[in-house]
Amino acid sequence: MIDMEKVYREHFRPLCLFALHYTGETASAEDIVQDVFMSLMDKNPSNVRGYLYVSVKNRCMDWLRERKPSTPVPEELPEEEAMERSTLEARLWTAVDSLPEQRRRCLLMAKRDGMSYKEIAAELGISENTVRNNVAKAMDTLRNAPEKILSFIFLFF
Repeated sequence: MIDMEKVYREHFRPLCLFALHYTGETASAEDIVQDVFMSLMDKNPSNVRGYLYVSVKNRCMDWLRERKPSTPVPEELPEEEAMERSTLEARLWTAVDSLPEQRRRCLLMAKRDGMSYKEIAAELGISENTVRNNVAKAMDTLRNAPEKILSFIFLFF
């Protein structure tokens, strides 16, 4: 018998990130993953992780064919690499989410949104030096995260 709660907690976020690479739409990616989890309740696969990733990929391909027939299918990574990558990406975002609020906001505005420290300082009502310190401390925290996410930090930030 599958412990659905445990499987859901462990795989939901990485699967959503995996699906997002295909759909480009958060809501659609989450819907696809939810549907796959619902189908898992009727199955008892020997390799739950493999079943989930293959099912999500197949549903994403169906989604692409239905909604964006003229869009080329994204280049596929080898199955194991795609699963590992989405797991690491989920760990990275979990680490980012665990940062103190102001530190997280400064990091995301600087690295994800490409804003200058001056722009961030003006928007948040803090000094540029505070922004610089927050970004540096956030990056330091991520570099020292217990998970092996260091290489992933550079892909996103």
